[in-house]
Amino acid sequence: MQSSFRAILPLFLLCLLCLRAPAAAPAKPPTIVLISGEFEYRSTETLPLLKARLEAKLGAKCIYLQRKPGTNVHDIPGLEALATADLAILYIRRMTLPAEQLAHFKKFAASGKPIIGLRTTSHAFENWKEWDREVLGGNYQNHHNNQLATTVHVAPTAAGNALLAGVAKEFPSAGSLYKNTPLSPNAKVLLTGSVEGKPAEPVAWTHSFNGAPVFYTSLGHAKDFEHESFNRLLMNAVQWALAQPKAAAGAAPANALTGFRRVGVPEFEQLWLTKKYAVLDVRTADEFKAGHLPGAVNLDVLDAGFEKQLAGLDKSKTYLVHCAAGRRSADAAGQMKELGFKSVVDLTPGFNGWKAAGRPVEK
Repeated sequence: MQSSFRAILPLFLLCLLCLRAPAAAPAKPPTIVLISGEFEYRSTETLPLLKARLEAKLGAKCIYLQRKPGTNVHDIPGLEALATADLAILYIRRMTLPAEQLAHFKKFAASGKPIIGLRTTSHAFENWKEWDREVLGGNYQNHHNNQLATTVHVAPTAAGNALLAGVAKEFPSAGSLYKNTPLSPNAKVLLTGSVEGKPAEPVAWTHSFNGAPVFYTSLGHAKDFEHESFNRLLMNAVQWALAQPKAAAGAAPANALTGFRRVGVPEFEQLWLTKKYAVLDVRTADEFKAGHLPGAVNLDVLDAGFEKQLAGLDKSKTYLVHCAAGRRSADAAGQMKELGFKSVVDLTPGFNGWKAAGRPVEK
């Protein structure tokens, strides 16, 4: 009997192995697109190095794209790769891209996928000026003298943040200090920079655009890539960005602090068509003159008298609010709720989205 059992035992164990649950499929490696679009800071050298690190350390599938040579050539071939990217890392400066190429960036920004911007990316697009404020949460206003040495510090409010793991509390940067104060109210500062005799400026922060996680740093001089703290910061930012839950395309998450509704073009249009609600265009006067929604009233949210103008409105009514791409109107709607307005509806893709959808525009 025992010998019979021994004879069938191997077969029994083999059957058990066959009945095991199949092994989970390995996680698909993330696809990261790195784009160099500047000639000042040698990103054509540093981004390929970053690409190699990401491939080696994260097993990522990385695609590197580069601006065509020539300061007057505004062309980045291969931007179709953004359609399948999980993360975009951008190092671009003052490009006036053809509409079809710029559309790839706008579509990616609206997709809910993360973005990392380095240094000159705050002024990446000459034909998308709202990019810095609305997508990155920045406020680029040139930089301090190149001869002033920049020292980077961990922001007091960011101590212990996982994005700063392995980053020194203080380290030097080879680049000039960018002027970015004040940032978007929703930006969370990680690092500040200082030069002798000048106020500190934010040099690294997180933000969100349409629910998508955004990381930006004004660091990124070629010599910064030789510093361990900067490289750790970048690697941490990539891992943070990839770990964030993907937002629904074109939709911002509900925000209990502001309490306003953010809607897309179809719902905004339905409300607009009723002609029951006032439309507030919070862009600049020049933007308004260039084209606006029929019946809209212009109140520039960046104007010093904006709050005073709001005080003259009936707070019990519903207001439809928009800017160019959604960031300024979100700030405006937030102010309105704080002032006691009962009902505010914000157009998430802004006037640009309205116009792109073929909705009515007048001058």
